[in-house]
Amino acid sequence: MMETLKREKDFARLFEKGQRVGSGPLRLFFYRREEGPVRVCFAGRSKKAVRRNRIRRRLREAFRVHYYPTWKDKPFDLFFLGEESVASVDFASLVLWMGELLERVERNG
Repeated sequence: MMETLKREKDFARLFEKGQRVGSGPLRLFFYRREEGPVRVCFAGRSKKAVRRNRIRRRLREAFRVHYYPTWKDKPFDLFFLGEESVASVDFASLVLWMGELLERVERNG
């Protein structure tokens, strides 16, 4: 089961000390911790709650299926932010963009 970012203190550290990368309609904020498993949070940007929730579900599923097995033991806090177009883009493109972001995190982090 994936650990999620929940505490305000963790989000504050992520946005103050972390870094940001983007690919297509995705943004990823990340912070490397000293130890522990990966902690992830997903958010969508849309005026409609239905679309925001769809974005979050798609991001969560893409990460869970394709990247969580290799990232579960890495000490990172990750915050994925999807634009409104993520709700309707094909899933393969979404997985590809997410992979590009995570590769850049490994190089920079």
